[in-house]
Amino acid sequence: MSSALSHGPRAVVSLMLMLLTLPALAQTEGLGALREEVAKARQQTPEAFTRLEAAVAQVGVWDARKRGTLAAVAPLFRQLGPQGLWPMVERLAFDTGQAPQPERDSAKLALQVGMIEATGELRDARLLPLWRYLLEGPETRRPARRAAATALAKLESDEAALLLVTLSREPGTRGLTVLRAMGSCRRLTVAQRLAEALAARPEPEVARRVAQALGDIGSAWAWKTPQVKHREEEGAVRRVAAEALVHAWLDYTGDTQRALTQAVLRVDAPETLTLIQSARTRMPEAQRAGLGPLERQVLDNPLR
Repeated sequence: MSSALSHGPRAVVSLMLMLLTLPALAQTEGLGALREEVAKARQQTPEAFTRLEAAVAQVGVWDARKRGTLAAVAPLFRQLGPQGLWPMVERLAFDTGQAPQPERDSAKLALQVGMIEATGELRDARLLPLWRYLLEGPETRRPARRAAATALAKLESDEAALLLVTLSREPGTRGLTVLRAMGSCRRLTVAQRLAEALAARPEPEVARRVAQALGDIGSAWAWKTPQVKHREEEGAVRRVAAEALVHAWLDYTGDTQRALTQAVLRVDAPETLTLIQSARTRMPEAQRAGLGPLERQVLDNPLR
């Protein structure tokens, strides 16, 4: 800045404009490659874009018939198959407002969330810049941010795990939204971040959400599914999750403690009973019996 000042007011203005545009440049970093893929798809499979528009036209009807706050329209876009990927990416990343849109605001949000969910299920690593763009964008609404965080988590790559950990440290609901989705990224670094969040003993509602994410990330059943990409981390992930849940168990009551219990049972780590016994030895004698109910449920785990 001092160098710019020495070159006069015009140089200062130029520098300030550059600094102001840096966030926008950072936000769109990596989207250029996606734009090229969209252009290629428009040439090779133009019919896929037509099919997407036909699906979009149905969103308003689904929205009018919804029973909850948001119509679950992802099935409309799943049926497009892999060819629907780049038409949906175009809508999500490069829509200039010219494409036909549903009339109601709730339908517009349902459209965005539905496309994010459908593309996220394809687990395409090339879409990481898109998920980052949506998660960092100030205009992305909470349901869409939650869906984008889940889509990012499903990539399970080193880059996705690092980005999730970084974004989870944002204050308020932005960070919490990412924490809730991190259970879909079965990586050790992510499990350690969730354990760290629970070790801070947050308020009960936050603890309940983190417990659910730990139950997801360590789920004994989920680790058996073919989508898991890093099976070598299973033992460490499940142990970290179980240890965090067991250590937090006596610090909460009611619904939060029940969520912790359910997560412990879902993880079903081989070391769980040892972890309970170890935690008991570090407690004052008067408190040791408190872990008895959890121990009995682990021994009688109905999910096993």
